[in-house]
Amino acid sequence: MATPSARRGLHAQVVDLLGSRIVTGELEPGDTIDYEEYLVECGISRTVLREAIKVLSAKGLLDARPRLGTYVTERARWQLLDGDVMAWRGGVHPDPALVRDLEEVRMIFEPAAARLAAARRTDVQLTAIGAAFERMRVDDHGQVAHMVDADIGFHLAILRAVGNELLEQFEVVLQPALVSRNAMALSHDSGGDYLRLHEDVYRAIVARDEDRAHAAMSQLIVDAAHHSAAILGER
Repeated sequence: MATPSARRGLHAQVVDLLGSRIVTGELEPGDTIDYEEYLVECGISRTVLREAIKVLSAKGLLDARPRLGTYVTERARWQLLDGDVMAWRGGVHPDPALVRDLEEVRMIFEPAAARLAAARRTDVQLTAIGAAFERMRVDDHGQVAHMVDADIGFHLAILRAVGNELLEQFEVVLQPALVSRNAMALSHDSGGDYLRLHEDVYRAIVARDEDRAHAAMSQLIVDAAHHSAAILGER
């Protein structure tokens, strides 16, 4: 197992290891967790493994029964909106179902959020949206991490301008999945429309044009969905 980083301890890494194996299907529903195997593989104490299993059980990924032991649960029991679960589903190669579901969820609430932001935004919030957009325009030598961070910052700034705490928190829940999806999409050629579509949203919010903001964000999400589908279709 990898040496723990300065940010994440051994316990967190065991959670990540088991969680990703479950979510990606390496461990299937009904499979039992062999304590001795993981104690040796990870070089950890039984206490660390038990604590990791408690975390995964709270996320609905594991359960335990007498004589059966600790086992992987059915997918229906997983906390799919949990940030860690979304991150594991994203991984290096995002789960196509996650990407599809994410685009559908974004289509439901982001155009409405853009409409509300156009109506409600303050000058300070508009400045934040504008600053996020300018970050997107900066050419950081094609660094995907920069583009991903700037894109997510733009969408989060719009949600903060809505003034709805529940909506803003919902996007925070989806952020790990957005990171994975954007890393996949932005590592491919997004075409010339990528910045233009974001600028259309920004300009509509500047003008307080609610209908235009809604339409521009809808077009942006549709374009993103088509781009994601094309990439996944190549695999």
